[in-house]
Amino acid sequence: MKNNLIDLLATLVSMPTITSDIQANEQALDYIEGYLKKRGMHTKRYQIEGHGALMASTRANNHFRHTVLLSTHNDVASGSEELFTIREANGILYGRGVYDMKSATAGYMQVVDDLYRAGTLDHYDFAIQVTTDEEFTPGYDRSGVANLIRKGYQASIVILPDSTAPGWDIEKIAKGWWRFDLIATGTSVHSGRPWEGDSASIKLIHALHELKELFKNHGPLTDSLNIGSIHGTDTAAYNKVPDKMVAMVEIRLSDDQSSARNEQLIKALCKRHGLAYKTFSLVQPVHPILDSPLVHAFKETVERVTGKSPKGHISLGGSDAPYFTNAGIPCVLSCPLGGKHHSEKEWVDKASLLQLVPILHDYLEHNAKMPAVSVDKHAAVV
Repeated sequence: MKNNLIDLLATLVSMPTITSDIQANEQALDYIEGYLKKRGMHTKRYQIEGHGALMASTRANNHFRHTVLLSTHNDVASGSEELFTIREANGILYGRGVYDMKSATAGYMQVVDDLYRAGTLDHYDFAIQVTTDEEFTPGYDRSGVANLIRKGYQASIVILPDSTAPGWDIEKIAKGWWRFDLIATGTSVHSGRPWEGDSASIKLIHALHELKELFKNHGPLTDSLNIGSIHGTDTAAYNKVPDKMVAMVEIRLSDDQSSARNEQLIKALCKRHGLAYKTFSLVQPVHPILDSPLVHAFKETVERVTGKSPKGHISLGGSDAPYFTNAGIPCVLSCPLGGKHHSEKEWVDKASLLQLVPILHDYLEHNAKMPAVSVDKHAAVV
């Protein structure tokens, strides 16, 4: 017999919802919204900075505050065409979004279907949030989740299965990041007379080589460096000395002093090489609020369902968690065993994934069930 969760995931994976493909993301939201509405969820759609978002609630008259918020993003990183067909080999599922994080979307959909078929959906107080801009937000305060929080969407606890923790461990800290442009300017001349000009590319190359050496021993527990792109002006040519070159740089921040420490490093680098820098976004390391009873309840749920006691984990990846944490909302980052997101080999362990829906059911049963309304059988009928 086919598994509904895997079928839902296969359908979602087949939709090429790369962040920049607004139409594909809107079509996917149409599908998700239609599925949830048909099963009794109350939905509302938003457009935020050109990207769609969906809120779905079990409660018609309380659409902004819930006990549990199940959060997910349905956009994915770009990939080759074959990645948008799910495949299975040796108990492993492969495909774009199987780990990051369409598996969560599919899990939420199945939970709603299960509760609808049992006739108990309205016994629970939870909402589902689906955004489509997580893989490349237009800026920290302009993201879908940040805007939805400002619109008033709140919860006592957020479940966000977007982590690099091993299957069902829980993040205790997630690295932050500083994304900035490193900018070199010079004087353009014909390449036949390079000594008459001032090459922005040579300046930038020397600076980047020095920067690379400063991070040559980076690892999971340290600040780390990535140079995402190096590009010049639109009039770049083989026979022209460039007057401007830009490197897109990201430094992952391992502790609360990292941003100040790295800014001083970059300022000194710029002074030595005659460069400038411009910040795109800065997100401090995230310390999820883990002392909430509802977080401890999630650990208990994982242990009941999987037999595993979740351990704390330092995450190397980013997520929407900072928006919730900064708003004072506890956020559980825990997910099935998987990896290689953003690569051609993105995978999730099928057995671990199949624990998602039982975990969600158990958690909602113990933490999001609304008290039964008592009825006085002797009350007068008016």
